[in-house]
Amino acid sequence: MRKLILFTFLIFLVATINAINSPHGAKLKVACAVCHTTENWSKIKENGFNHNTTKFPLVGQHKMVDCRKCHTSLDFSKATTNCASCHTDIHEGTVGNDCASCHKTNSWIVTNIRQIHRQQGFPLLGEHAAADCNRCHTSASALRFNNIRTDCYSCHQFQYENTIKPNHKTSGFGTDCERCHNMAGVSWNLIGKGFDHGVFPLTGAHNIACENCHFENNYSVKLSTECSSCHSPGPANTTSPVHTTKFLKFACNDCHNTTSWSNGIKFIQHDGSYGRIYSGKHKGKWNSCTDCHNNDAAYVANCLKCHNFSSGSLDEN
Repeated sequence: MRKLILFTFLIFLVATINAINSPHGAKLKVACAVCHTTENWSKIKENGFNHNTTKFPLVGQHKMVDCRKCHTSLDFSKATTNCASCHTDIHEGTVGNDCASCHKTNSWIVTNIRQIHRQQGFPLLGEHAAADCNRCHTSASALRFNNIRTDCYSCHQFQYENTIKPNHKTSGFGTDCERCHNMAGVSWNLIGKGFDHGVFPLTGAHNIACENCHFENNYSVKLSTECSSCHSPGPANTTSPVHTTKFLKFACNDCHNTTSWSNGIKFIQHDGSYGRIYSGKHKGKWNSCTDCHNNDAAYVANCLKCHNFSSGSLDEN
């Protein structure tokens, strides 16, 4: 029994001495035979140690790297897992230390540029998606990405100061370009969504160039929102139907909409206050107001145009 205890102690002692004297350091808890062979101590088994069991699995291009590239010392505990310990920071600290936020182990080539910009708060939309990177990233090195401003004016100051239709400077326009322009658009000339035009929204046919209403780049004069102020000839000259009769008491948008001034006219109060012409039996029986109404000052409905009352019924003629 004493011999067995002594033998066990000797084995433990030898193993401890070997661990202390191991060129790989005392922290390595892997048996020598996992990597080495008895035939040649310097020959390493090709599929011996499974690196994927560590905190740094070998994936992508790391699979093909020679061990000594990372393990410059035989004490494996001295090897670090951060990218900068092996790879030179060609961006010179301008994008931080988290290389994995842009690069993958399969290739150093960055393939998710749009995703990166979106995560950083500046999505590449519209013309920005096709822009040359160097137009915005103007640092001395093409691989330096210094922090740059993301407001439109910082890049488009020339357009702001040289645009004359309308003249942005003399008109007192601010440099918040996105109030009028849409980043997702393909041209600065397009009227961008998001511009607050107040009580007169630019919808339908009103979505036109600013100078069509604001003459001579004068944006200080408050324009009238009355339809007749822009649409001339107005009610006084409209003859089919005559607008100088009962129509004068109605607003233009009771019949007209901004999609088209002449097509799709619908008197929205008709079914509720007068008679059902957009529903019921009269629906689809007429094409214009004058099919039922005499086009005169009285503008009364002439039912005899369609109905024969002599028979005592409402039969159509």
